Amino acid sequence: MTAWLEAREVSFRYPDGTAALDGVTVRAGPGEIVAVLGPNGSGKTTLLMILAGLLEPTSGEVLFGGRPLSTLQDGYRRICGVLFQNPRDQLLAPTVWEDVALGPSQLGLGGEELRSRVESALSALGISHLARRSPHRLSSGQAARVALAGLLAHDPQIILLDEPTASLDLEGRRALEGILLDARRRKKIVFVATQSSDLAAEFADRVYLVVGGRVRSSGRPEEVLSDGDALESVGVDPPTAVRVFRALFPDSPGRAPVRLGELTQEL
Repeated sequence: MTAWLEAREVSFRYPDGTAALDGVTVRAGPGEIVAVLGPNGSGKTTLLMILAGLLEPTSGEVLFGGRPLSTLQDGYRRICGVLFQNPRDQLLAPTVWEDVALGPSQLGLGGEELRSRVESALSALGISHLARRSPHRLSSGQAARVALAGLLAHDPQIILLDEPTASLDLEGRRALEGILLDARRRKKIVFVATQSSDLAAEFADRVYLVVGGRVRSSGRPEEVLSDGDALESVGVDPPTAVRVFRALFPDSPGRAPVRLGELTQEL
């Protein structure tokens, strides 16, 4: 059986009665990068935490490989990695090296294998020189790269990223791009919660536009992201390629390209 990760008709209410999600259905299979796109407060983070098994939905269910998460218990946590929106929320160890080592250590790795995996992740994120520094003495960009290195060292089958570009500097963003492409190549399942339509356009295989806790539209990036007016009406900035295309060809009846590479070809 293909191991899809899916949320079916998931709703969530906070204890004060606030509805964060209302009947949301999303899914991703091996080798897919799925973007959950929406404005601030649309329920993206709540959905990601439910997919991670960190929150229980008020109604609906989350399945992995056709089985409810509640039946998988610790086995699911071993194969699922989460990058929180605020990276400092997941930096717990005294040093950067120890923090990056936490995930693989919990998988039972040790010795040379652990050292190799940690040092490879630090190198990939360009932070080897920070290995002995306290995570609490880092800049926001450095902290974000450490959190991403921890995810890379863990090497989970399921990757859940909450606003991954929010705190990353340019070098960190380039590393993130490499991680996403490698995840697709290695048939991992990736969900990215983001306000960035550019990120969704460039890397997602499928996009879910979530507004007010509901899925407003879904499909391939070119299907969901080409209508700049529709995106702006729900508080999402259109992709750069769409904005440039509209500025250059305001009367064009055709669909705007959503990726910069496609825009270049149009020009």
